[in-house]
Amino acid sequence: MSDDTKSPHDSVGRVMGTEHTTTQEFRVALDSDNYLQLDDLVVVRSDIPRLGELHTYGVVTETEAIYEGATFESDTHRIAADGILPAQKVRSAHVAVTRVHPEVWVAPDPGQPVFRAAGVQRERALYVDEMERPLPVGVGRDGQAVFVDLDFFDGRKGGHMSISGISGVATKTSFALFFLRMLTARRDVVGAGATNLRVLVFNVKGEDLLWLDKRNAHFARDKKHADTWKVLGVEPAPFPSVAFWAPPRRQSSDAVVPDTGSRHQDVSAFRWTPRELIDEGLLRFLFTDASDARNQIPFIEERVRHQLSRWAVDVAGRPGAVVLRQPPPGGHPRRTTVKPAPGELVIDDLSTLVEAIEPHIDPEDGEPDRAWTGRVQAGTLSAFLRRLHAAVHRLGHLIKAGESRRIDRQKAQVTVVAIQTLHELAQRFVVGALLDETFRHKEQSGQRLPLSAIVLDELNKYAPREGTSPLKDMLVDIAQRGRSLGVLLVGAQQTASRVSPEVMENASIRVVGRLDAAEAERAEYGWMLPATRARARLLKPGTMVLSQPSIPVPLVLTFPFPPWATRREEVAEDGDAFDEIL
Repeated sequence: MSDDTKSPHDSVGRVMGTEHTTTQEFRVALDSDNYLQLDDLVVVRSDIPRLGELHTYGVVTETEAIYEGATFESDTHRIAADGILPAQKVRSAHVAVTRVHPEVWVAPDPGQPVFRAAGVQRERALYVDEMERPLPVGVGRDGQAVFVDLDFFDGRKGGHMSISGISGVATKTSFALFFLRMLTARRDVVGAGATNLRVLVFNVKGEDLLWLDKRNAHFARDKKHADTWKVLGVEPAPFPSVAFWAPPRRQSSDAVVPDTGSRHQDVSAFRWTPRELIDEGLLRFLFTDASDARNQIPFIEERVRHQLSRWAVDVAGRPGAVVLRQPPPGGHPRRTTVKPAPGELVIDDLSTLVEAIEPHIDPEDGEPDRAWTGRVQAGTLSAFLRRLHAAVHRLGHLIKAGESRRIDRQKAQVTVVAIQTLHELAQRFVVGALLDETFRHKEQSGQRLPLSAIVLDELNKYAPREGTSPLKDMLVDIAQRGRSLGVLLVGAQQTASRVSPEVMENASIRVVGRLDAAEAERAEYGWMLPATRARARLLKPGTMVLSQPSIPVPLVLTFPFPPWATRREEVAEDGDAFDEIL
């Protein structure tokens, strides 16, 4: 029997006729021997004059039960316990309409049978039949896959994803990694975008992401985990191609050792040379405090950055080191290498760079060089220098001459950059430098493919709602123009209300885990139904609310337990138990 010709015996109830049905919602009076639960998908067939049969699809948003015939609260005892009052127990369900087919928006007829949507009907309820590239991103209450229209993530019709929720409970990072695993594993869905796809992940707290290439010992304890992955069409396995990078430890020796606690093997240390800092204009990412934008510090920084690009000359025999030499009038020095003169300051780290800049702008040494500073007050110049000296202490170990140790994103499909040990200013510098490199490369190529995905947690730190900074400007630019260039942002934050509206508004796909009660009422979550907002305060880890342009109402889904480790103690020493359940 096809999905379109089910008999009344397959129904779960009837559209309630004691109140108005609408094109947005209706209620179902359930059969006494059946039930509906939250998030179940249903379909109703109505015979519309001059149109014919109309299918109305919906999702259950609430269920109720009541004794018909009870007048007072105490009647409950007389009906249920004593049996001295006649009454009928009635169960009902609220349904939010997701779709009508054909698309003629007419309310369903009261009294019509209501069926569970399965097979083709379920796909229509979720608009899967209209998605050119449906990517499974979890399972619904019925254990079947829930899909997202990939066109609204990878830039064809929209781009970017925003994930919000309480830290530690909403499992924001876990869902982001799961989504990336689906993106990298389902090449049949992603299509041409899967070729040479590169993912950049920032590890901003703990060392949870340094084990993505290792099996999770806890995965084998429950066979249901593997079964769910099979429903999604992906073999449960760690990420197959991952490269790990971490900042170098602060130490006096020349040895470069990654600053990690739990993992040292297969982790590379990264840093930039003074030459790279100057050529790529990374000086601006030393001034990422939003408060700096309210004064003339950005103006000074821009002048200093320009002058550095004109004056810096490479030092022979010392890769990445430079000296500052005044260029010829109206021109730039030729890109050659020179031997430093006796007593000439060689810039081989951030400390010596600040030392070389200071004489040009320090008001205490006399009249500042207006070519470097412009006409600004002495107090602003002093504030600029204070921030430079603070940067030396906070991220000086990230700038050092020598062999280039910049992060190579072509080394693996997924690049994890561990910045959790760095000062907040250093974290913003690394994020800004890598985002700028990624975006600049895509602008130069002018091509959307290959795709480049970026996962950034604690987005409110880097693109706050108030103020402005070079890093925030970079993220806004990515949010607004990135999808056309194939630069896709997966941003996570505890509170969407504290993130720049320009970033949030450009996220086509929005995902929410458990929310704080006050946060759930903010305007940023206006896309959620009232019932869904109430549920968001109680969601369990692994359960998320998904909104996408393809479907007019949010869906609740769960995503499977990860087969990759998230802590050192989770790493499976022996893969036999893991293999047994596959």
